[in-house]
Amino acid sequence: MSRRLFRRMGIAAGALLAAAAVVVPGVSGDGTSHGPTVKPAVRASAETPPAYVALGSSYAAGPDAVPTRLNVCFRSPDNYPNRVAKAMRLRLVDATCSGATTENIVDKPQRFLAHKQIDAVTRNTALVTVTSGGNDIDYIGRLLAMSCNNVASGVDKALGPAARSCHTGHRIAAEPTDADYARVQRLLIQTVLEIKLRAPHARVVLVDYPPLTVAGEAPCDLLPLTPEQTAQTVRIFDRLADATALAAHETGVDLVQASVAGADYTVCSAQPWLRGFAPPIPYHPTTRGKAGVAGLVVESLGGPVA
Repeated sequence: MSRRLFRRMGIAAGALLAAAAVVVPGVSGDGTSHGPTVKPAVRASAETPPAYVALGSSYAAGPDAVPTRLNVCFRSPDNYPNRVAKAMRLRLVDATCSGATTENIVDKPQRFLAHKQIDAVTRNTALVTVTSGGNDIDYIGRLLAMSCNNVASGVDKALGPAARSCHTGHRIAAEPTDADYARVQRLLIQTVLEIKLRAPHARVVLVDYPPLTVAGEAPCDLLPLTPEQTAQTVRIFDRLADATALAAHETGVDLVQASVAGADYTVCSAQPWLRGFAPPIPYHPTTRGKAGVAGLVVESLGGPVA
């Protein structure tokens, strides 16, 4: 997903480079660089709550407003990490950032940040969640380009404000190859192994993405894709979920499958977990979606995090 595409749509500037920041690693209030900052999820007591580090891209950051200089990662205060921290009484370090690839988590910081996300993980970290991989294969960028092209060319004219500034001719990325999915899996494994080195006693949970649509679902105006594009989207999504599941299996960490639980809450459902092609940030979690994924994570933890 690119800034140019969002500017042309007139919705928001760069959902992959933005987030309503709760904690912004690498950027201070005056725009200078610094390390990750801790925002306690609960009031400090005589016994400090266990530390929880959230890593990942925009589906973890939960963007729901336009970015600002202070909100470069486009995190929202009700994203699933914040909800998990509150429910489990954990001290949250939210290192998630819209636009992040898995490489940005473990190897190389995003260009506007001073640190890799994984630098927020320390020996005292008790819990780490990871939601990543979509940007590695341009999952949302491809969807936005297809949707904008379809609306602008008259394939679907029912979306109004979300598409007023759309133009035809957006470049659509090629479908990912086997090597692309293998790379996602490899980087997720690398991320987990690095977490274990930095925090040997931490519980690690891979949290995959909820689906926009599922095979055989009736189309709706909020998902302006052709049948062929819909089938491709489902195929790409399923393979990304498979790569995440394989990484969890190979590293022995927990897996939360929003990809499965979210099948009843697609864009075209009565209670969607994701927005459709609509402002402010198309194809990203709704308030209900953030709560739904948080509930899955809390349920998977099954009790206090030591």
